[in-house]
Amino acid sequence: MRIIVVGGGVIGLWSAVELARAGADVTVLDAGPQPGFASPAAAGWVVPALSAPLSGPGVLLHSARQTLRREAPFSVAPRLTSTLLRWLVGFVRSGSARQYAAGLRAVLDLGAGCVDDFARLQETADLELRKTGLLMAAVTQAGLDEVAQLAEATTAAGYKGGYEVLDGSAARAREPALGAAVTGAVHAVDEVQVRPEHVLRALHDQLVNAGGRLVLGTASRLGPDGGGWRVETSAGSFDCDRLLVAAGAWSTELLAVLGVRLPLMAATGYSITTPGTGRAPQMAVKLVEPSIAITPFADGVRVAARLDLGRPGGPIAERLLTTVLNRTRPYFADWRPGLSTATFSGMRPATPDSLPLIGPVPGHPGLYVATGHGMLGLTLAPGTAHHVVPLVLSDERPLELKPFAPERYLLRGAWTRP
Repeated sequence: MRIIVVGGGVIGLWSAVELARAGADVTVLDAGPQPGFASPAAAGWVVPALSAPLSGPGVLLHSARQTLRREAPFSVAPRLTSTLLRWLVGFVRSGSARQYAAGLRAVLDLGAGCVDDFARLQETADLELRKTGLLMAAVTQAGLDEVAQLAEATTAAGYKGGYEVLDGSAARAREPALGAAVTGAVHAVDEVQVRPEHVLRALHDQLVNAGGRLVLGTASRLGPDGGGWRVETSAGSFDCDRLLVAAGAWSTELLAVLGVRLPLMAATGYSITTPGTGRAPQMAVKLVEPSIAITPFADGVRVAARLDLGRPGGPIAERLLTTVLNRTRPYFADWRPGLSTATFSGMRPATPDSLPLIGPVPGHPGLYVATGHGMLGLTLAPGTAHHVVPLVLSDERPLELKPFAPERYLLRGAWTRP
């Protein structure tokens, strides 16, 4: 069976590897590095502990308070398009306690075993993989209570990893770079971090070893062709029996020509990798109140932050980057990140209910999607790829994919383009 996967990010590549290993003739079509590509901007966290949906009880009130204090770790595009408005309405509607709990369980199930999957990947690839867990550090009691409650909810939903709740002194003993202002922390002890660039390189090598190929070319149009599908790209036209669209935030544009309106918005995040000055952290740390991710790598510390909804990826304004870096100061004794040329912005594909879209596209036999993983692309890539194999090759619908079915949106009516 000839399979084309559109999208060479972590979701597309991992899915392609598993499909090739299952015996399919797999071609990955990818535009190559470009502004907005999410993977290089990622913090590198493999974190089933952070599987909770962004929407949930109390989120709107909490976000409003942050916005009024000018402390919100997110923004919304000033131009309120019809698509953005509908997305926001869907976000609000998905915030019930019932939907929050169900979404958390579903994402935990999809991400089950992901830490072991990355350990196996490291056995066959040169991968910078760090096993320090994730330290969620807070400078307020409210922030500490927030992550403690998250730990309780995630454990109740079936999370198998361990948590330790630490007071300020114990947190500084665990990570000596933390400053005196840290009130306490929750340590998710089983989480890992990985260099995203290394993951993409390793998956490409595994794809080739499994008999697949990666073609660099920007997909411009796709459509049915006889009993299969044709994809037109800047590198030529490609035919296949079945087509998997895993192009992240660009999936909406590709599928719109078929009348398919995915409820995806680009949630742009920013990252900088810099040695900084002073005593650098040695563990991955989430700065709770500003929601900033800190990840030590061999060549420096990666600082990743922001969720700018509806804004395209592209150059990062120095003013915005400086604001993000300044907000790290209260959490560390003397480490100060510096500006660097190693800055990225990436468009995370976000759905209103924070759940990915994985499954067949209604009304289009042989067409499938795997996108909308938001900030959990690395965490959910192995599970997505595992379940994509029977889905694409045999039209089987694994039970684990039911919560992520695209028809939960596509059969409710059309979504307009931005």
